[in-house]
Amino acid sequence: MTGKYRGCGTPFMASMADIRAFPMADLHSHIDGSVSPKDLFRIAKRHRRRLLTPKGVELDSVTGFMSYVVGVGYQSMLDNIVDRFYPITGLMQTEETITEVAVAYVRSQKADGVAYAEGRFAPQYHTKEGLSLKDIVRAMANGLSEGSESYGVKTNLIAAIGRETSPEKGVDIARAAASSGVVVALDLCGPEAGYPPGRFREAFRVAAEAGLKVTVHAGEGAGSVEQDLANMKEAIAELGANRLGHAIPLSRSEGLMKMAMAGSVAIEMNPVSNLVLGNIGDLRDLAIGKLLNRGILVTINSDDPAIWPGGHLPDVYQRVCSAYGFGLEEVGTLVRNSISCSFASAEDKDRLSELYRNAVRKSGGPNPKV
Repeated sequence: MTGKYRGCGTPFMASMADIRAFPMADLHSHIDGSVSPKDLFRIAKRHRRRLLTPKGVELDSVTGFMSYVVGVGYQSMLDNIVDRFYPITGLMQTEETITEVAVAYVRSQKADGVAYAEGRFAPQYHTKEGLSLKDIVRAMANGLSEGSESYGVKTNLIAAIGRETSPEKGVDIARAAASSGVVVALDLCGPEAGYPPGRFREAFRVAAEAGLKVTVHAGEGAGSVEQDLANMKEAIAELGANRLGHAIPLSRSEGLMKMAMAGSVAIEMNPVSNLVLGNIGDLRDLAIGKLLNRGILVTINSDDPAIWPGGHLPDVYQRVCSAYGFGLEEVGTLVRNSISCSFASAEDKDRLSELYRNAVRKSGGPNPKV
């Protein structure tokens, strides 16, 4: 690919209007990091709850909340991500608040022009007041369903294991997800350094036997490029990953690129997240153009759009287009990848594909085949 759209004879980069005309799918967004602080305070007030730090300090304003979450800087966030998100997960300790957060998540996706979203969350962080894993998963699924009905955004739920927990707890989460009837995939998230994917082999075996899809955070911050690459390989070979979250140094390994292509493993890239958190110095470090040229199934996603500036999905697409000079051709490829690599039903993929073809016809853009 050239990074230029040549359909009308004049190359140009895709604009925000071009991007928002497509039926975007967000395959990697954390529900607790996608709801605005204003919505969190609204939900807290409604249920007479407070947003507290792990030490019990109340955060009583949006400014105070963001100051705590950002801490000494975004680049240290991954080192203590569980504590940074504690004010949010601490709010989500009842079925009612979990459900309302899920509804707010869908509303935020609607505002961003997203047509399909796979929201993920780790149930283990919501058990402090006695809810069972099954109750937590059900409450979140109910909220997504309610939000979908209200705002017209199709959603699916991904349950995640925070990798700092025990392998045994991971199995419990996998079983709760598998028995729910509503979870489509199991994820492994949280601090990557010191927690290789293989540690949760049994949990992902349980998920696979139940027919759940598998996505794994790997290659985001394992401590070194070598360990990032090792974790990515392990996620595919040992956990059976259908998709990898982040996979920042993928382009550096010919072997891993071939492995991903051979297994049709999709890549959930989160470019702005990687930049803000300091895992890359420039969006071009991800070599998205190279990966697309190699036939890698790259998708563009938001990660935690309410937590940092420029994190909402249309903004992420626009920044990628600016960094790589991408036009409608490349945006079309990325959108098609997101649809085809989603964990949506065949019926929903057909619906999204038709929306995509309609958008292409109106724009006179790239080949509408999907």
